[in-house]
Amino acid sequence: MKKYFFFDIDGTLTTPLTADYPDSTREAIRRLQKAGHFVSLATGRIQADAWQVACDLGITAAVSDGGNAVTIDGKILYDEGLALEDCFAMLSAIDCEKHPWALAIRNEKYRITTTNSYLSKVKDRYYKTEVDPAFDFHTASVIHKIFIACSKQEEAEIPLGPLPHVWFRADTMLIEPIHKEHGIKELQRRFAIPDEDIVVFGDGMNDRTMFRPEWFSIAMGNAKPQLKEKAKYITSRADEDGIYEACRRFGWI
Repeated sequence: MKKYFFFDIDGTLTTPLTADYPDSTREAIRRLQKAGHFVSLATGRIQADAWQVACDLGITAAVSDGGNAVTIDGKILYDEGLALEDCFAMLSAIDCEKHPWALAIRNEKYRITTTNSYLSKVKDRYYKTEVDPAFDFHTASVIHKIFIACSKQEEAEIPLGPLPHVWFRADTMLIEPIHKEHGIKELQRRFAIPDEDIVVFGDGMNDRTMFRPEWFSIAMGNAKPQLKEKAKYITSRADEDGIYEACRRFGWI
């Protein structure tokens, strides 16, 4: 029977320490598709970044940007940003000298900030960062993500309002969509997929919303304890052939 698989990327398809895609994971994906199953990513990564991963792995669908974007066969069905009014309210109220920020305003690994202090406070360079002191966030027509220089101990100092957030690093709060299930539900509606045929794999807190009771959820061995509690099955870590092991156990490959 055809199943519809949705895989988180970081810590699920990739190994926790090296961020590599194990050969067993690539083989599991290949065999799932050869057996006639539908395979999609379900990631917080921005659409362009996620689609690059999909192409590398030979996957033809992606739920990306935390559920705010869906791509099938290279065609973007939709790609939405965060609620601008909520973003503007937060950015207007934040203490930007203590907590400088950077915005992802394009569908690429690019962000813009108004101050060099952002780069001095955060260590990651995954996104190309432009410093433009004249940038006015009110001119942004879309905001995909907001990076804030902040520690977990300082979380209460950020005027989030209704904006969702995760932790990009210990020194960076990341405001981004965390409703991957929205993208999965869009594909479920389009293809009339029964709940019992949906299988989701994840490891992090931003995977919680797709670990729904009506779907079959699998947590990686390296998953957060709160996610393991919601999972219907816990497999091994990605670097211990966890994806392949689960797919073999349930007869999907």
